[in-house]
Amino acid sequence: MVAIPVCNEQEHIIPCLLALAAQKHLPHRVVLWINNTTDETDNRAHSLAHRLPFKLETVTVSYPPSIASAGQARRDAMAYVAKTASSDAILLTTDADSEVAGDWIDSILKAFIQYPVEAVFGRVLLLPEEYRKIPPHLHEDEKLERAYGAILDQIGLLANPEPHDPWPRHLEHSGASIAVTREAWNRVGGIPGVPSGEDRAFAKVLRQNGMAIRHAPQVKVYVSARLQGRARGGMAETLARRLIAQDEFIDDAFEPVSRRLLRLRRERTYWQSQSSCLDISYPDLPVVCIRRNDLQQHHERALRVLKRLRQLKQRLPKKFPIETAGQYDIPFPALTAPESSVFHDRP
Repeated sequence: MVAIPVCNEQEHIIPCLLALAAQKHLPHRVVLWINNTTDETDNRAHSLAHRLPFKLETVTVSYPPSIASAGQARRDAMAYVAKTASSDAILLTTDADSEVAGDWIDSILKAFIQYPVEAVFGRVLLLPEEYRKIPPHLHEDEKLERAYGAILDQIGLLANPEPHDPWPRHLEHSGASIAVTREAWNRVGGIPGVPSGEDRAFAKVLRQNGMAIRHAPQVKVYVSARLQGRARGGMAETLARRLIAQDEFIDDAFEPVSRRLLRLRRERTYWQSQSSCLDISYPDLPVVCIRRNDLQQHHERALRVLKRLRQLKQRLPKKFPIETAGQYDIPFPALTAPESSVFHDRP
């Protein structure tokens, strides 16, 4: 079952639904959680209902301004779907302005079959025609950020191996592509009640509760590069701001390598304490941001740490790349292909 929060998406709702209708493995039901909407989204969705190979249900709600948010809408949409889902069901969510890849559901199911995980997060990419709307320097900045993030990620895999989420994997936690078992969703209390960034918050709470996550690079969703978004602090707002002036700091998910190592040590201590009598709270370290102008030196420092860790490991998976260029989270040719990831959803 697929839950989709919707707010004034009359231009995108039909492509969104048609992409779901083109899946090899069709969803049993798709629920549009139409909230605070004043355009023709509802009418356009219903005009297509008779052509869809799945049951389409729409729920119309109006949140007061004090609580109206993308996070609230996704939380409620998934809660609504979960009510009637069987205990062994997989809950999916995407965005109304997204077009899932033709093998989206198929790739999600394969990830659940291949790995013992409770959730699968997919990649979010720009539609080819949308990619060209963004200035090249912003694409380049994003690639540099993510190349650094990929080095941090491999350091994490060397320090704390995760057989359920091996390399290659991506670095994203986007609401445009989340799949989670009904049981895991229930155990963590659903989507956290935050107005924005609910996707990252959900990934965090899953991890804190010991739920295994697969970051599957084969699971893909395509989105537009619009500048007027529906979610405060979302991609559209970030992109619009960066077109005027680039952010001083890179995405706060990409922390200094020293902080990443500290986080890894504390997480390992926490999980070891779960099988002992120790009472240790899950490590929640404050964010340390990196200035964009300092990224190169952080990159070089992290690369030295990665090389040192490799030297300390006598046996390494053969798929670990050696050169910096290969340390991106997707195959190297895609670094220059019009399949760039979107900007992160942090303001």
